[in-house]
Amino acid sequence: MSAAQQWTAGICLAVLGVSLLQHLLPEGAMRRMGELAAGLFFLCAVLLPLAGAVPDLPRLFSALPQAEQGEPVEQAVQEQRGRAVRESLTSLITAELSREGIPAAAVQVDVNTQEDGSISITNITVTLPAASAGECERAGSVLSAVLGLEAEVKTDAG
Repeated sequence: MSAAQQWTAGICLAVLGVSLLQHLLPEGAMRRMGELAAGLFFLCAVLLPLAGAVPDLPRLFSALPQAEQGEPVEQAVQEQRGRAVRESLTSLITAELSREGIPAAAVQVDVNTQEDGSISITNITVTLPAASAGECERAGSVLSAVLGLEAEVKTDAG
């Protein structure tokens, strides 16, 4: 029997097996999981013989140029993680102060990335508008309660 005939026979048997399985499955969530498994089985039944027919496929993929994993990539990832932490904390601080009715003129979050990949928050400075000078202490206690960190709260000089 030729390879094409074997492949066709395999697909027909897979269709019969999947059909039988679908008729035996109960209704509900179990049926959806069974249909997913049956679909994956059918996909494998169709694609695995094709992978065997193309023995040089893995070699073709290995010949593609690969991006070098090195220090520039790791550094860019660390910078992105630090930026994400800064943006998240800035957003959280602004939202919490706004919820308390305290406007924030500026929020500065300083983070430091260690050699082991950990990120530490070195300083949080929140600047309130000059009109909100009396709210500094309350803003500091709100931020301390929310963040679990001490934040420097000051007012705008001008």
